[in-house]
Amino acid sequence: MTAVHESSPLALRYGGRGTDVPGTIGIPVPLLAGQASELLLPGDGRGSVRCSYQIQEVGDALAGIASCALDEGLEEVSHRLYTELFELLREMRKHAHRLWHFVPDINGSTAGLENYRVFNAGRRRAFDEFFGPQAESLMPAASAVGSPGQELVIAFVGGKTPPRFIENPRQTPAYRYPENYGPKTPSFARAAVVGNQVYISGTASICGHETLHAGDLMGQWKVTLENLESMAVEVGAGSWDRVSQLPGYRLKVYLRRERDFERLWPLLQTALAATTENTVVLQAAICRAELDLEIEASFEN
Repeated sequence: MTAVHESSPLALRYGGRGTDVPGTIGIPVPLLAGQASELLLPGDGRGSVRCSYQIQEVGDALAGIASCALDEGLEEVSHRLYTELFELLREMRKHAHRLWHFVPDINGSTAGLENYRVFNAGRRRAFDEFFGPQAESLMPAASAVGSPGQELVIAFVGGKTPPRFIENPRQTPAYRYPENYGPKTPSFARAAVVGNQVYISGTASICGHETLHAGDLMGQWKVTLENLESMAVEVGAGSWDRVSQLPGYRLKVYLRRERDFERLWPLLQTALAATTENTVVLQAAICRAELDLEIEASFEN
């Protein structure tokens, strides 16, 4: 069933559990810096509700948000929301470009399996069922962090243009991680390029498939910067110094511990040209329990 109506812009609002603003979903992760509300797409457009998703269409662009309780279990909810997403994209003849996930108790466990890995099992199953052998070539840019809430939240942007997905030569593609990272691999690319729009996925202190500098924030910061610099080259943007001057430059930083903010914020300002206008910093658990920091970015190249 699809209900179509004039739509307010879809947005995520950080730092609260709920909101009365139409089209806005509250994400209960603490906001440490930046703007509390993040628009998925600028401008008003046509809105609709398709299964679990609130949808906004602006020209050829598409955005959506779903928030779902885990009554069926995390794996089944992950699988169902992804299956619904693929079906609506096929129906609307659109492509997924970038996704964000807020996973309840991401480093906790269900039946002995870490919740991030449970989430991955449902996500990958949906990819394989829907796309078969082509699944790995169609995995978009993405991030997944923890939430103290009780609902799995998935937000996405997409559009008519098929994206070009980019990997980091310093890292094993996430969808090819070895089995010790869970029964099903994570399902995302390190970046997506759509015309001049670039989305860099959540980037952390991982080389190959291994975490480096567990328990060492400054060591993780150094490797994360190196990975971001590598991605700047891979997407054709040159260096991060150039990236930070490009139109539409935005950062989102996830910190596991609030107390690390005062130490990291001056480094973000110096190395990545972070300001409270172009950067959001959130306190959130990272997908691996040993990681303390993750950074994502978007810009026009």
